[in-house]
Amino acid sequence: MAVHAMQRQMVANGLSGSHVPPEYLHVTLHWLGDYEDMPHELLCRAKEAGGSVEMAPFGVGFDRIGSLGGAGMGGLALTGAAELKKLRQFQRALASAMKASGIGHHIRKRFNPHVSLLYCDEHVPREPIAPIRWRVDELVLIDSLIGRGKHVVLGKWPLQSRQMGFSDW
Repeated sequence: MAVHAMQRQMVANGLSGSHVPPEYLHVTLHWLGDYEDMPHELLCRAKEAGGSVEMAPFGVGFDRIGSLGGAGMGGLALTGAAELKKLRQFQRALASAMKASGIGHHIRKRFNPHVSLLYCDEHVPREPIAPIRWRVDELVLIDSLIGRGKHVVLGKWPLQSRQMGFSDW
């Protein structure tokens, strides 16, 4: 669905550029930095944080397409608002886990949920689209090899409902 929405916008607006392959579409919750080799200590703490996030799977929906920035800032991304409340909660839960793991300085203070589809110079005004929805059922730590068009999975954790203990009653 996202690829079709991107293709429609490319044709409608005469866009060209580098598109994100479908298997690499993602939402960045927090950014740990650009490294040739991620520092071992940071990787360990990021994995600790990822493994400690407790949240049940949830749905998201992106209902707008266009450039993220104002005039002069290009690219094409999915954005939205109404169906992203749980995603914002997930981002905050990960932030708490990162802080507890000692990497709180990497927490993204501003979070503008989006899915980058196309990198280009042209600016495309945002417009509503039929919502593109999917179920978020895992947290993935990836190393995006910038300029090489490759993602390396460094960690993966399924989202699961927290089991209630006696103290929760």
